[in-house]
Amino acid sequence: MDSRTAILNKIKKALSDVDKTQLQEPALPRIWDKTGKTREELIEIFSQNLTSVAGQPVVCENDQDAHSKIASVLSEIASKSERPSPYRLGVYPSAIAQETAKSVLATLDNWIAYPIPEDQKVDPKTYEPMTASLVTPLLLLSDTGSCAVEGRTAYERLLCYLSPVCLVVARASQLREHLPDAWDEIETKLRTPGQTGEIALITGPSRTADIEKKLVLGVHGPQRLIVFILKD
Repeated sequence: MDSRTAILNKIKKALSDVDKTQLQEPALPRIWDKTGKTREELIEIFSQNLTSVAGQPVVCENDQDAHSKIASVLSEIASKSERPSPYRLGVYPSAIAQETAKSVLATLDNWIAYPIPEDQKVDPKTYEPMTASLVTPLLLLSDTGSCAVEGRTAYERLLCYLSPVCLVVARASQLREHLPDAWDEIETKLRTPGQTGEIALITGPSRTADIEKKLVLGVHGPQRLIVFILKD
């Protein structure tokens, strides 16, 4: 028996003797403390950081203001899109996204929404004509201008990655200072029985640098990311 095998056998024996029922998860180290910023400060910090990574923050006073601004953005997208009308909107299966889409699309003649698929296994080719998507995040992270978005199904993940323009609608109460401030909520969500998929941290539109270090937007995901923050 060589020395490597002998060491591995000792490790296996030591591990086999451990009473796994008595093991406890180590406490997560505190990385950054909360500084008690106000909601208005969090909105300002988030907006600055999102802008710095080529994202577009839009602060809305209420739901009606958000619906008006989203309708304006969709009209602007349609006027510049090379895709044929009617333009297709992928809508995240959450109450705020569904209600927002219903209100906004009622005012637009050339937009329709994709129906939410019943089958979790979807063909991405079905959604290639998608002109824009409307997504709701789990949380927003102010210090990086990031959106933490649940991708529980293939359809939900496609909304974040496939559409040329990704619209995110969130309430100001979903803002957190940084990831450590949000981690307990994310961990609780991931531990929910039956939870599937992923939670993606989306920071601005897709960015890729070529061999000459020239930055190009939209190669591996949305070319535009617009976040509508509703004050509440």
